[in-house]
Amino acid sequence: MDVMAEVGSCCVAEVMGTELYTLTPDTVVASARRLAFDNGIDHLLVLDNGTLTGIICREDLRTAERTAFVGECMSSPVLCIGPDTTLDEAAQIMAEQHVSCLPVVTGAFLVGIVTRDALATVGLGGEHRPAAKLVCNACGADHPHDKVRRDPRSGGIPLCADCLGRTSANALRRQAD
Repeated sequence: MDVMAEVGSCCVAEVMGTELYTLTPDTVVASARRLAFDNGIDHLLVLDNGTLTGIICREDLRTAERTAFVGECMSSPVLCIGPDTTLDEAAQIMAEQHVSCLPVVTGAFLVGIVTRDALATVGLGGEHRPAAKLVCNACGADHPHDKVRRDPRSGGIPLCADCLGRTSANALRRQAD
């Protein structure tokens, strides 16, 4: 049997993330941004009285007003899958629905999340997956994954090469002063 076919027939339960970051619809966007940034995550799940009611990604947070509520800019309803869904099926759903993650539920219980990045690490989803992009925290522009670096001098903030260069030049000027 082909190794990739074997991997694709595995269940999402084998690669899903189980460390879930949740908010309520009345969380302020500025707080959600801080949570996402501080933990290096791209997707936050929105629960209302324990029920999954929405999802918000880093891009949603980047474009939303800081004082807005998460409930105003989250995506809802949320497309979910079960833990027995195969990796191939998950990759196909993400491609067809143009989503970058799928919460995993068992009955009414949220048990995990599977992302395009998780599928890519096991070698799936590449043909459906757009080139990985990261947002530079200084200029706010999307850049290819390999053009953004986490600057250790600033606590790991993602910066593109241009902004990183300007930051380095400014730091050198400050040291000279």
